[in-house]
Amino acid sequence: MAATHRRIHGKGPYQTEEYKAGGTITPGMLVKVNSSGLAVAHPTAEIPAVAMFAEEDALQGNEVSDNYTTSSNRVLCILPAKGSVVNVLVASGETIAIGDILVSGGDGTLIKAEAATSGTLNAGALLEATEATSELAANTLIACRVI
Repeated sequence: MAATHRRIHGKGPYQTEEYKAGGTITPGMLVKVNSSGLAVAHPTAEIPAVAMFAEEDALQGNEVSDNYTTSSNRVLCILPAKGSVVNVLVASGETIAIGDILVSGGDGTLIKAEAATSGTLNAGALLEATEATSELAANTLIACRVI
């Protein structure tokens, strides 16, 4: 069973940016900035992506379980440096072992990279799991290292 995480940033250097929400965003999601300048869940699976994750809005008293839901919300985004550890939202149904590589699941979650997709793993948001799970019943925060 995955540990309970209270923050998205685990350890290591990072940069913070803010964008208006372009839909419902859950802390720990892989996000991108769309052509309108809004933060949205990363929409395409297994393609290169900037390692940018929605962070909890602790300054407003929110926790990792509190979504950003309207365009009036400013989404706090963390851009962790290589080697940093972040707690990311892994898709339900995934079974993760320590050392597994994670990539975009196409809906803001991350999924385990399969050997067949290795041709797409040359850039972008690649993460290495530092925590193991059994098959997840729901989207779950998992500690991963940015590689």
